Amino acid sequence: MEQKKIYEGYLAKLKKGLKILPDKNEENANNTIKALWHTATANPVSAIRAEKLELPSLLPSQMLILEALIQNRISGIPLAHLTERQNFMELDYIVNKGLYIPRKETELLAKAAINTISNDFAAEENVCVIDVCTGIGTVALAIAHYAKNTYVFGSDIYKPAIDAAKINAKHFSLDHRATFFDGDMFDPFKTLSLEGKVNIIVSAPPYISTKKVKNMAPEIANHEPQEAFDAGPFGLSIFIFLISIAPEYLAINGYLIMECGLGQGEFLTNRIEANNSFGKVDKIYDENGNIRVLKAKKVR
Repeated sequence: MEQKKIYEGYLAKLKKGLKILPDKNEENANNTIKALWHTATANPVSAIRAEKLELPSLLPSQMLILEALIQNRISGIPLAHLTERQNFMELDYIVNKGLYIPRKETELLAKAAINTISNDFAAEENVCVIDVCTGIGTVALAIAHYAKNTYVFGSDIYKPAIDAAKINAKHFSLDHRATFFDGDMFDPFKTLSLEGKVNIIVSAPPYISTKKVKNMAPEIANHEPQEAFDAGPFGLSIFIFLISIAPEYLAINGYLIMECGLGQGEFLTNRIEANNSFGKVDKIYDENGNIRVLKAKKVR
């Protein structure tokens, strides 16, 4: 009974002071308190995973830890940076403080790639996947986990993210099928002789203009790296580079699959279809009817 009162008291405190960002809407006061509760007992889990677990008893020292965690969350520190866990595609990733936190919306990209492998490459024994702007290996490792016939390569210019990607590869026992490189876009792959051999290139690149990055919510701006969001003056520079270089690495009938920002889908569709290497672009929409993922096959 006492534990229930403690829980209800903390829950009321969170409901009053917690602000949930629109791009982290899987979080709520209930699963936040549960995730922080487990973290206080040295069993860190994501909010989504915590929903399914019973709450353990707390020692007095753990109650002090929980109180501090709750106060830090209310102050604006992201939940994933307090628990060092974020759920993506039913997998709990390790997310160190200061790193980009995977968003649930990016699951559309991962699912598109996994479905493409299942539909087009099921008979292949070694499907080669490149993930550009891989971050902590979010999409690459989801693909490797759910598509057992893949080998994934990931690159990112932010070294702490690549260090975390390597940690996550071991965390999921996928380090034998996942290799991550600290480097810009396709630069790390130039020495691997992958030109014309890649089945799928995926990317969830930065797509927010520099001007808008400066106006992001403090919870993001103060705790996640700017490199994960800033895509230049118009938010399109990385996409244009991707569309230009991807055909050099893709095999015939290979795919470029990328996540895009709100309002960017039609422009990027036209840009891809203007490149003679690609056929018609498939548009994948979110639950609100917005184009969020583009998929294009290399046809020549």
